[in-house]
Amino acid sequence: MSRYSLKPLPERSDIFEVAVGWDPGLSTFFVMVFGVADAGWDPDVRYWQGRRPGQIATINELQDTVASYADIPSVLVGRLVNDQRDPNTSPPQRLSRLISQLLNC
Repeated sequence: MSRYSLKPLPERSDIFEVAVGWDPGLSTFFVMVFGVADAGWDPDVRYWQGRRPGQIATINELQDTVASYADIPSVLVGRLVNDQRDPNTSPPQRLSRLISQLLNC
């Protein structure tokens, strides 16, 4: 699994972090948006897509999903495409799907 941190858009001062990556077990890209934390608390998850198998199947879908929160730099687009293509990053898919089902994702 890969995970990269993106800087939120300047107008999104309510956002602390935007995380994107590739989950080979679920065969999907994912995006998680974390809000700014209150003093002493961890940031809360405001938005999360890519929890289900194949939910975000292409890099274009990922870019569209992230667009209102952050921009994905072109060099990172290349890394994500490589992550998706790399057969060595795939954990056993049955286990990942079982975990997804258990979590009702």
